[in-house]
Parts: sequence; structure tokens; C-alpha cells
Amino acid sequence: MKQKRTLHKLIYSNYLTSSLIPIFAIEIVLLVLYFGVSYFITNKSQNVLYEQATQTLNEITVQESKIIDGQFKDVGRLIELLRDDHEQFYINKECLLPNGEPTFAVHKNGVYFKPVDNGGGSLYYSSDTKLGKKELNKARCSEVIDPLMKSIVDTNPIVTQAYLNTYDNLNRIYPYMPDAPAQYGPILHMIDYNFYYLADKKHNPDKKNVWTSAYLDPAGQGWMISNIVPVYNGDFLEGVTGLDVTVDAIVKNVLSLEIPWNGSAFLVDKDGMILAMSKEIEKILGLKELKEHKYESNIETTIEKPEDYNILKGVNSDISKQMEVIFKNNKQINQLVLDNKNYTLAQKEIPETKWRLMVVLDDEKVYASVTELKEQANVIGYYVIFAMVLFYLLFFFYLLRKSHGVANQISNPIEDLSQLTTDLGKKENYRIQKHVGITEVDSLIDNFNDMSTELDIRTEETIQAQLREKTKEKDAEIAYRAGLFESASSYLHNIGNALTVLDTKIVYLRNITEALKKSGKGIQKVVTLLNETDATQDQKEKIGNFLGQFEKALSVNVTSELNKVTDGIFDIKNHAVESIRHQQDVFNQNNEASDSYIQCFDLKDMLDSLVEDFYLSLSRHNIKVNLETKGDLNIKTMKFQFLSGLTNVIKNAIEAIKDKKIKDGTIDIQAYLKDDGVEIIIKDNGSGIDPKNKEFIFKSGFTTKEDGHGLGLHAFNNFLNAKGGNIRINSDGVNKGASVVIQIGLCDE
Repeated sequence: MKQKRTLHKLIYSNYLTSSLIPIFAIEIVLLVLYFGVSYFITNKSQNVLYEQATQTLNEITVQESKIIDGQFKDVGRLIELLRDDHEQFYINKECLLPNGEPTFAVHKNGVYFKPVDNGGGSLYYSSDTKLGKKELNKARCSEVIDPLMKSIVDTNPIVTQAYLNTYDNLNRIYPYMPDAPAQYGPILHMIDYNFYYLADKKHNPDKKNVWTSAYLDPAGQGWMISNIVPVYNGDFLEGVTGLDVTVDAIVKNVLSLEIPWNGSAFLVDKDGMILAMSKEIEKILGLKELKEHKYESNIETTIEKPEDYNILKGVNSDISKQMEVIFKNNKQINQLVLDNKNYTLAQKEIPETKWRLMVVLDDEKVYASVTELKEQANVIGYYVIFAMVLFYLLFFFYLLRKSHGVANQISNPIEDLSQLTTDLGKKENYRIQKHVGITEVDSLIDNFNDMSTELDIRTEETIQAQLREKTKEKDAEIAYRAGLFESASSYLHNIGNALTVLDTKIVYLRNITEALKKSGKGIQKVVTLLNETDATQDQKEKIGNFLGQFEKALSVNVTSELNKVTDGIFDIKNHAVESIRHQQDVFNQNNEASDSYIQCFDLKDMLDSLVEDFYLSLSRHNIKVNLETKGDLNIKTMKFQFLSGLTNVIKNAIEAIKDKKIKDGTIDIQAYLKDDGVEIIIKDNGSGIDPKNKEFIFKSGFTTKEDGHGLGLHAFNNFLNAKGGNIRINSDGVNKGASVVIQIGLCDE
């Protein structure tokens, strides 16, 4: 058996569910859409930003490697000049002293040296070299090579010192070393130092200049790299000439790159040894660059950088494995993972030295702007969720109160009518006069049966036979009326189950009311039959009064209350319909609100004002604007939207000219009548548009600017399409300028 529910509970529960669930479902869908779109845009932006970063990194690496290659080639050309000068020294028999007569002395450790700085270089002759007339003459006459060494060191920012080391352990070096004997020590075999062997015939048969790996300078300059070249006198190797570049000089003059996204650079040789690195690379690799050295004793052999500085061997195994792959594949753009952080690494070989310039970007810094935007979007989403929860709490309490009111308004009249019919015949008739409603109709049958029993007692046996026949008729009428009331109750009981068909149920209720109005005829017939019985006049009057009161309650009061209930339900239904219609009207009004901003205005005045507004920016970048208008250019559209779009187009033209870095930038603006509207052409001679970007120009979020958002042209295009206009952009390619063509309708006559 189906469980029964009260009308109040049925209306209350259905009102809550039908109101809350659809709204809640819509809000959930909107939230999912918001976070989904936010996630999509963020990922798309990250991909675009990464492509831009890798492209920029690639360009920087190629450009800087060329610059570095040029710097080292300059050093190579200088070392060739120095070699020619030193070889000429051995060929020329004259002894020139450009800085005057030098002073020489023997140090307490036996070294023959130059104790006084006369503006040239210093001289050192090892104590184990026997000095004869030839050696002393070489020491004196070698003053002639000082001017060129001095000129090279003083004019080239990356060259720290120039020197000549000879087979017989002579060293002449610039800048002057005030305490060369103590620095080098009493005995110094030159062929064992500074990669002297790289200049002999075995290792350098072509007699070319050679770059060394990083080593510790015995002359006290710390860690450095040298470019050395053999000096021959005929077929005899007299010595080695070198130009030294300190690691510190490389860091300051070569690796001082301004790389976007706080990128960092470092140099490695062909074997993977780190030659020089910036401070940021020191942090990433966990190494401290060797720039300076505290000399506590004389250096007796060539000391190269420790294996810890070899990225293929000495750094931790994780880095070494990744670097080994990067070295082998020789790809320009690579991925590097260090301490669970992702880096992008670009590499480029320097032709002069066969070294590699490596530039590293922290991916987190590349994505920082997008990550921040994503976090802001999430925060906004959380605020929206909080606002929704708060709204739903308030709305739920409001709806709870409202549903109670609606349920009471419908169910209370029915409950009152049920109580009235229960008391009918048991209490004073005046109770029938109170407000009456509709309730469970089943109790009406028992009430009428009680009334029939009371009549039987009063007429006793004298009228039993006749009354039995009359009672049958009366029972039939009662059943008829009970059927009417039951039908009315059934209709009303189903209102809560079918709110969408209230109009049909209201018609049913009104039909029942009309039927109840006719019930008075049945009562009148009972009164007529009563008058024909043998009952006393007093009995007839009492029963007649009782039936009259009953007729009044049933035909007048009950039907009146039924009409009120029906009207109340009808009003509630109308109120709900009007509320929905009102919401639709409000929505439609909002959609049509923008039409109130459409107006007619003079396009020429707007263009004149725009050119004037950009006067300072145009003057600062030496950009000339040619404005030409023809005809009566009164157009009709939303003025503030159209002005914003034109402003963005002119601003883009100025930035395109700035990007091209030309001195004679021009922007041509033409506006004239065409067909049924106005055509505006804004043309510049700026950086143009890459053909591969043309199809994305009007897409939301697309931009080629570092600080752009990609919404300006997209929004302007959507606005023009919505208002009957259009926009298109033409360009022959990069650095060939661009033209923007805009069409908009004229103002009506």
C-alpha cells in the first residue's frame, strides 16, 4: 500500500526540490566551465610562452656565441701580430731600447731579473741557466717587444697579460711583475709550464695559435686561459708567445649577458671542463668558480682545474649523465632536471675555440607570469565558491520560509474544512459559520450516516417503513455529494504532484464548486419528503432548520471557501508565472541594454583627437602620421567601444615601428565613404606580421608581445561583427609593415 503524505508535506518538499536542485546544478556546471576554461587557457599560455622562450634562448645563444667567437678571434689575430713581432726580434740584429736603458740584477735566490719598472714588462731568467754574453744580450735587447705587448694588454678588455717564454728559461711578461724571482722561484723550466708543449712540432705541426684549458697562472693572476703560438727562428723553436685571459675577465666581459627570465650562461671546453660560469650557474651546479688563488708557495708544474669542474665527469652523476647526452646529440635546445627542478638549456659551439656556450633558463621563472595568473584565477574561483555557498545558505533559509508559507496557504483551508465536517451534527450550528476549507472527504460519509441514524430514532417505528425508502434516496444523495467532495479533494490533493498543470486542476476545482452549489436542490427535496411524513410539526421544524443550516454551510460557506482556495491557488500560480516572466523580461532587457549606447558621431573628429592623444609618443619615436579623410563621415555605433578599438590599432602600429627600430616611421590613416558605410585604413611601415601568425591574429589570448594579453584585436573584431562591421589585417611579411582595414555603417539620414 502506497504511503500517504499530508498535502502540506507534499507541497513543501516539492517546492524545495524544484527550486533548489536546478539552480544548484546550473551553478555546478558554471564552476566546472570556469575552472576548465582557466586550466585550458593556462596550459595554452604556458605552451606559447615556452615556445617564445626557447626561440628567444636560441637566438641569444647564436648571437652571443658569434660575439664571443669574434672576441676570441680578435685575441687570435693579436697573438699572430705578437708572434710576428717576436720572430722579428730574433731576425733583427739591432738592439732597440724603446723604454731607455733597463736595469738588471741578480736576486738573492740566483735569478737574473729586472728590479725596476721602466714602463715595459718584467724579465726573469732561471737561476739554473748559465748566462753568457748571448743570454745577457737577449735579456737586454728583448726590451723591444714590450711596446706591442703593452698595447695589446692595455687596449683589449679580456686580455690580462702577454708574455714570451723561451727554451732557455727566459720569461718576459707584461704587465711588470715587481717580485718575479720570488713569484716564480729560483728555478723555472719554461717547457714544463703554460702548455709549452702545445707549440712544438709534434703537437702543433701547422704552427697555429692554440687555446689552452683553464690552469693556475704561476705569475700570480689566478685561474686563466691562454692563447699560445710558437715562435720560430728558422726551423728552431725559440719559445712560446702567449696572451692570457683570466676566468674573472671571461665572467665579467664574456658571460655578462642580460638574458630574459634571469637566464645564466657558462663556457665549457670540448672535453666538458667548465672554463667560466656566472654566479647563478654556481648555485645550480653547486660549484664555486675558481677566479682567484692564494699563492702560498711557488708553482712548479702546470695546475689545471680539478675534475670536479668537468660536467661530464666531476659533477654529480645525475648531472654528468644528462650532460653526456646533451654533448652527444648536440641539439641546440635541451631539457635538464636538477633537484626536481626543470631547466631549459641551449648550447652553441664557438668555432674559434671549439668551446661551447651554454645558457640555462629556470622553467619556473619562464612560467612565473602564467603561474601567477593561474593562481589569481583559482583565488577568484574560490571566492566565487565561497560567495555561492553563502548565497545558497541565505537562499535556502529564504526558500525554507517561503515554502512553509506556500504549503500553509494551500493546506490550511483544506484542514479546516476537514475539521468542520468532523464536527458537523455534534456541535452547535454556529460553528458552521467559521472560516471553512477543503480536507479529507471520507469523514463526510460518517457524518451524514450519523445524521440519518438520529432521524430514525426521533421518528420511531411509525415512520420506519416510509423512512426506509426515503433513507435510501437520502443515502443515494449523500453518496452523490460524497462523490463530489471526494473528487474535489482528489483534484486538490494532486496539485502538489502536478504543479505544471495547475490550470487544469483549477478548472476541476471550479467545476466541483458549481456542483456543490446545486446540492441545495437535494436538501430541498428531503425537506419536501419530510413534510409528507407523520412527524410532529416540532420535529419537522427542527429537522428543517437543521437541514437549512446544513444547506447554508454546504452550498454557501463550503463553496465560498472553495472559491477562495481556488483563487488563492490561481494567484500563487500567476505569481510564479509572473515571477518567471519578470526574470525573463529582466534578462531580455539586459541583453538589449547595449542598444541604448549606440549613437551617431563624426569619425573625422574622433581620428583628429586620437592623433593628438598620441602626440607625445609619436614625437618621441620620430613617427609621422598622415591623416586623410574624404566626405561626410558620420557613423553609427557604440562610440566608446569603437574608440577603444581604434586606440588599440594605432598603439599596435606605433609598437611595430618601435620593434623595427627605424628612424623614419610613418603611419598613414585614410577614411572615406565606400558602398553603404565608411572604410578606414591604418597602414604602418613597422615590423609586419609573420605569415604563420596571420590566422591567429584575432584569436583570444594570441600575442607576440612580452607584456601583451592577446585580447585587444579579439575584442574589437567581436564588437565590429556584432554591430554590422568588420576588420581585416594585411601584411607582406616580417619587417614589411602592415595595414588594418575597418568597415562600419553610416548614420541614418
